Amino acid sequence: MKITHATIYVSIASLTAFAGADVANGAPVSLVTINGLTYDLDQFDGASVTYRADVDSTVSFDGKRWDQAAGVDGYTLGELAAGQYGSDPGDQISLNNRTTPDWLQLNYGTPFTLSSTANQLVIHEISSYTYVDPEGLSFNISINGGAMISASAATATNYNAGLGPDGQAEDANQLVFDFFSLGFSLGDSITSIYIENIDSGSGTSDPDFIFAGITIPAPSSLALLGMGSLIANRRRRA
Repeated sequence: MKITHATIYVSIASLTAFAGADVANGAPVSLVTINGLTYDLDQFDGASVTYRADVDSTVSFDGKRWDQAAGVDGYTLGELAAGQYGSDPGDQISLNNRTTPDWLQLNYGTPFTLSSTANQLVIHEISSYTYVDPEGLSFNISINGGAMISASAATATNYNAGLGPDGQAEDANQLVFDFFSLGFSLGDSITSIYIENIDSGSGTSDPDFIFAGITIPAPSSLALLGMGSLIANRRRRA
């Protein structure tokens, strides 16, 4: 069966609408790309962040404009946390106590199902340097309440959101964890991400977390995957 240009056009339009696009400009309204990695912000529907709030806890919040430049205003770990304070308000959540470790936990409202194209956890942590700040890697994570995993298991790079000279410009450590390399499998559900401060021995271990999310394919990749599936289905029918 011959596929006409009109058929392809309708198929792409349908796929775009399915991806949650803004009909006016074709841009997916729930997708954001940070440093080449794409996230569907719908994954945070019903999500929350809990954190250590005991008497000797030194968990703190601060307002940063990184989230506005990166397109995740309202979705930072500090903003999702209860009892936030500070300016902007509470985009950044800092874990300061090392001897009795401070912690935070991202709780998904709806479990995230891992797929062949959505299998990376990315954590952004504020850095005051234009390179990967080793102090910002002094933490462990636990997924779904499992074993502790060192931040060293991630691929770390530096990322700058380009906030401008407003006194709030900050670089970030971008840490990419591959779920499959950590023992998870296709179809597994992710319900929580726990992050705990550790003592690095330097006396200044105070990682400052902004954003954590699971990546999905970029919008162009989604369109190509969808069109390939539509063409394959039409060929089978023919």
